[in-house]
Amino acid sequence: MGLLRLAIPSALLLWFLWKARSNALFLLGIPILMVMRGSVFFENMAPFWKPGRLDPVTLIMVWLTLVWIVTVARRSQSDGTPVGLFGAGRILPEELPLIGIAVLIGVHVVGAFASSGDLAQAAGQASGVFYLVLGYVLVRGIASRATRAETEEFLAAVVIANTVACGLFFLHQGLHLPIYLGEANITYVSGGQAITRSTTFSPVLNLLALGFVLAKRRWTPGWMVVLAITLLAILVSLTRTMVLAAVLGLVIAIVVRELARPDFSRFARRVGAIVASSVIVVLGFSRIVPAYWSFLLKRLGEFTSAGGHGTQVQNWEVRAVHWAAVTRVVARIDLLLGVGFARSGSVTVNPDYYNWTSDMTWVPIIYMLGLAGLVLFGLLLAGFMARALTLSMKPPELRRELCLAYFITLALTTVMGFQMWTFMQPTVYPMGLWIFAFAAVEALRPAGEPEAPAIARTTDTRDLVPS
Repeated sequence: MGLLRLAIPSALLLWFLWKARSNALFLLGIPILMVMRGSVFFENMAPFWKPGRLDPVTLIMVWLTLVWIVTVARRSQSDGTPVGLFGAGRILPEELPLIGIAVLIGVHVVGAFASSGDLAQAAGQASGVFYLVLGYVLVRGIASRATRAETEEFLAAVVIANTVACGLFFLHQGLHLPIYLGEANITYVSGGQAITRSTTFSPVLNLLALGFVLAKRRWTPGWMVVLAITLLAILVSLTRTMVLAAVLGLVIAIVVRELARPDFSRFARRVGAIVASSVIVVLGFSRIVPAYWSFLLKRLGEFTSAGGHGTQVQNWEVRAVHWAAVTRVVARIDLLLGVGFARSGSVTVNPDYYNWTSDMTWVPIIYMLGLAGLVLFGLLLAGFMARALTLSMKPPELRRELCLAYFITLALTTVMGFQMWTFMQPTVYPMGLWIFAFAAVEALRPAGEPEAPAIARTTDTRDLVPS
């Protein structure tokens, strides 16, 4: 297993670097693999985590910046077409909330500096959340230098990497093979049998994988396998919200496709394919890991049962209690603008807050940035979802697929925001909004873009896309 834990991240890294020779967008795979580190053993790639005195989020930011520098340099050498450092100069309406978020962060930094007199400390406390904004800007600049075809090629590679993580996760959690090191962080007892959940090793890009595959106009056998493995990983995670999100993704994929070009026969074929695929996956899951299937049904049953007194339903009630507690703390300080970026252990920080942020995206937002931040992030999500949905109904077909993938991903991210911290996870701040940046680039890209205005020559995606 030790060799496997080194071979997998090495192979993925070499694959992305090899593809980057002709499509420099693949260099973005480095920070993405760093975000995926727990599920594909990328923490074993020691050179990317040096110097050790820097925390992981700063190191991801450093590598993202290096990728941006290299991409900008390659773009200027290969094509004279003017492209700004951060992509097209025009600011989209849906990007305005992000500017508001940056201003709000700046207000807190100024306030902290005025109180402490230490500018370095004030900026350092806000650096993590600021990386969220800076990361978006850098990814926007990187992605704007790729063609639509190169973007699809890169996203396909990311989805395949996530599929590898899904397969490993299913083998570890479902079949109890010792793939990952460490103990399960959650254990239930059902029918006298221990049911373990190892959320630490969960694949982190399942929402993108669902969006990317479901958005395709035609499903090849290869992509059906990718979807099946992703769904198996979602089922074995025992996360009810993720299961419901997967169902929602299936519904969106059917409905939006028909809104764009209504055709009953195609609609019937697509529904049939989705239902048949889902049934096969569920039947396979119930036969391979019957104990997990029974426990998942129990969880879903408690959620829908009359009265809702099951243990698992109480998780939602606990989240509501935590939300109310955090809101009360913020209200005593500044409900409109939030507490800011005080460190754990300071007078203003509720000691339980840091244990609750992983349960809901909106908890850290209202705590740090108040109602203003909550509204701005809501507008950010709504704006990008509306843009992606609109473009998903317009030709050409590749734009339809990409934008539908972005819409499904963002819609499911919104749903999962009530169960986990999604883009507000502190250890992935620099890459928290990368799908937003890709959606913005597509909105600014002309429908009939030139043949190859990219970093390098356009590659044939058939060597990468499953068939």
